[in-house]
Formats: sequence, C-alpha cells, structure tokens
Amino acid sequence: MEKEYPSILRDTIDFTSDTEVCNIGYYEGIFTDGRPVRVEVWSSHNVVNATIFFSIIDLEEKSEEEVKNLLVSNEIIELREDNAYVTEYEDANENIFISINVALEEHDREINKCLVPLKDYVI
Repeated sequence: MEKEYPSILRDTIDFTSDTEVCNIGYYEGIFTDGRPVRVEVWSSHNVVNATIFFSIIDLEEKSEEEVKNLLVSNEIIELREDNAYVTEYEDANENIFISINVALEEHDREINKCLVPLKDYVI
C-alpha cells in the first residue's frame, strides 16, 4: 500500500500582489514517491524566487543536500547555482513541510531554472 502524504494548505494565504511582492504563478504536482509538491514563484526587488513545499514525513533524517536533490531528481528545479535555503513550515492544518527557497533570476540573469509549468493565481 502506498503511503499517503499531506498536501500543504495554502487557501488561507492572500496571494494578491502588493508593492513588495509580485506573485507570478504556482504549480501543484506529485513526486515519484507519491508526495505532493507545491511550487510558488514570486518576485521581489528584481529577484525571481521559487518556494517549494513538500511533506517532511520520512525525510526528517535526510541532509539538506539530499532534500534539495529531490527537486532535481523530480525535475522541479534545475539547480545551476546552489543557493537554495531550506527551512520547515507548518500549515494551518498543523502539518510540517520542508520549504525550499531558490533564486531563479536576479536582474534578468538566470540563476536556476524552474522546470514545471506554472498556473496563474485566481483573484
């Protein structure tokens, strides 16, 4: 039987762009192990970033390098410059997720590449 992993709850977040942050788009998919993943792409101060969320279940003992490699092996991000920042995030349902922030572009220079198709936020 395949293990079930929680999906992150982001319905409580206001994605209306303001003067500091411009929300570009998002992607929701599944890793090869059945784990839901959510990618949010946004920009602030001429830097485009991707924040990726996925359940920490069964990854608690993994190194940051192993966790970041999930993004590459699941073809979410092409890491050219490893500037990814890994933290933990608890959603409104009290599920714990790994949150990885990756710079994609800075002043029109591509740093890393998002490989997934983005959907527009519905306002």
